[in-house]
Amino acid sequence: KERGTVEKTGFIIFAGSPDGVRDELHNPYVYNLFRLDTQGGHVTERITGHVLSGIEFPSLNTTIDQITYNLSSNFDPWLTPDGNILFSSVQANGTRAEGKGRVMLCVDNWDGAYPRPIYGNCDGEIGGSSGRSQSKVTFGDRKLVFVESPYMNWGVGQLAAVSWDAPFNKTYERLSKDEGGLYRSPYPLPDDRMLVSYAQRGDFGIYWFDCKNGKAGEVVHNDPEWNDHQPAPVYIKYKPRWINTFTAGKNFGVATVTYQPFDQVKVEGYPHSWGTWICFDTTLTDVPVGPYPSQRAK
Repeated sequence: KERGTVEKTGFIIFAGSPDGVRDELHNPYVYNLFRLDTQGGHVTERITGHVLSGIEFPSLNTTIDQITYNLSSNFDPWLTPDGNILFSSVQANGTRAEGKGRVMLCVDNWDGAYPRPIYGNCDGEIGGSSGRSQSKVTFGDRKLVFVESPYMNWGVGQLAAVSWDAPFNKTYERLSKDEGGLYRSPYPLPDDRMLVSYAQRGDFGIYWFDCKNGKAGEVVHNDPEWNDHQPAPVYIKYKPRWINTFTAGKNFGVATVTYQPFDQVKVEGYPHSWGTWICFDTTLTDVPVGPYPSQRAK
């Protein structure tokens, strides 16, 4: 429809890096995830009951909120079947991978209040310090498929997967078995097929992935003058189950609070309702599960 007349739209989640920032390794960028409300706060108001804070653009009728905060970078957002935002997160410094850093797969709510590491941030996990990007969840067997790269800043590599329901080392598998080629942009379909971008030398094309033999199968499109990436077939997608901090407390034992800094309460347009939402997960503790009341308490 004409702009401004769409009755119901969703958010646009994207990765952006403000100008002039540097990450932990002094690269001239720090990507984080942002939520774009295309109706200037009305989408948020429809879901939550009131408008949260945000950077307004009156001329565009949009509102932008930052939902992740990482000194390194968060990128490659993707909507999961249960309504979470799946993305890659660079964990650069510290003791991880002997100081070389690693890229893990993470999920968060659309409001950024409940980030959960999924795979790739623990010692001993297969893949080590490799990069993990462009992750997707398959429909039938519910695998978390991603591109596994030998370096953090590579966008190509081999296809690997872990179980979406139990993303542990024992569920890890290498999907691509032809080491001579490189993959990127996996895109699973509801009929259990998967499109990939593949190249054996330097020219990437779009192929159906042969899951049985672990290699690129029938070619869909390959222009020899161009690299072809990011296939996205158009079809009726699933309706996600949105979980946010306003309902998570009832379903998952999460307490949500808000605070209002005194030096920031007079934000233009929101003089009385501005605040920052913080989510405390009261179930993730170091207390082992046992027969005693203190070990069963949340």
